Formats: sequence, C-alpha cells, structure tokens
Amino acid sequence: MKKIVTLLFVLGLGASIWAQQPLPGNEAAQLEKAIEEQAAKINAITSNFKQVKHVNGMSKDLVSTGDMMYKKENKVVLNYTTPIKYQMVMNGQKVKMVSGGRTKVYDTNGAGASTSEMQKMIGSCMTGNLKALKKDYKFSYYDKGQNYLVKITPNANKKLFKEIEMEMQKNDKMLVRLRLTENAKAGKSGEDYTEYIFSKTQKNANLPDSLFVIE
Repeated sequence: MKKIVTLLFVLGLGASIWAQQPLPGNEAAQLEKAIEEQAAKINAITSNFKQVKHVNGMSKDLVSTGDMMYKKENKVVLNYTTPIKYQMVMNGQKVKMVSGGRTKVYDTNGAGASTSEMQKMIGSCMTGNLKALKKDYKFSYYDKGQNYLVKITPNANKKLFKEIEMEMQKNDKMLVRLRLTENAKAGKSGEDYTEYIFSKTQKNANLPDSLFVIE
C-alpha cells in the first residue's frame, strides 16, 4: 500500500511539473514576437465569456456569463446575461453601467481608476498587445501542453493587480483564459481575483462604433 501511495505521489508530482514549464529565453522571445505580430493584425474581437469572481472570505465564487466586444482603441463592451442582465461599456476614459433600466456614466480618472486599469488589461490581453504593458509590467512565458501561459507582474506594488495570467492557444495565439489577481487589501490575508474563460472568439468582426457610444 505504501508503494502505491508513493507511486501516486510521484506521478502526481510529475504531472504538476510538466503541466507548466518555463520557456527558454530564445523560445520566450519568439513567442513574444509572434503574439505582437498577431496583435498588429487585430482591430476587433467578439467572444463569449464565463466570469468567476473569487472574493476572499466568501464561501462561494460568483459566476456570471455573457459576451464581450472589443474594438481599437480602448473600446470594450461586457454584456452579462446570467445570473442577471448587466452591461458595462468602456470607451476611452468613460465608463457606462446599465442595470435594471438605470444608466450610470463616470470618468475613469479618480474614482474609476481601477476600471481604467481593468480596461487596459482586457484590451491588451485580448489582442496580445503586450507592448502597451511593458512600461509597468514584466512577463514570464510557460508551456502548458496545448496552450501557452503568460504571467504578468507589475514592476511596482502600486498597481491594482498583483498578477495577471493570460493563457492562449498555441495554434492561433488567441486568449482562452484571463485571470486578474488583485493585491491583498489591508487587513485581509487572502487575495481576490477575477477569471474569464473565453469561447467562440472571432477576430476582426465588423463592430460599428455605435455599440460603444457613451452618452
């Protein structure tokens, strides 16, 4: 019995090791170049998403689903369909929230600074525009079998996010998972994070500017 347990442990350890392997420097540079070349070709993206919001101290994660639209530059729409209908539109420095027939518009400067950073992250990670983040973040690249994993960490602790994980398909470099882990809040031992799982993603869909209008 002891031998079986030991064997299972070794097999499990081996699986965890191979599940995520750091890319050598030359391969990481090639991948970064391929991602940036892909980003240059993308003007718009549509995708379905599943959002998992983990809040430290809560017994259950908050799960939502919906669809997302992105258009250069800095235009993002998140249409939540379950468990409640809710819309967030981000266009430049303005954000519009629509819920229960009520609309709220505010500027991302000041009180909405965290939303501005989230907008930048979603846009940059969805398209692979890593150049937009290089000034404030550093990157680590990993092989995860069928996918690549990019871990993004800030150069300073002043940022909202402690770490960002973007997982993409090897064949077309399209994003399939994005996790935004926030810095621990004062008085809390754990970390909050929001994770998006993307599916049915389409590149360069014809998205009229009217979808992103904020009035």
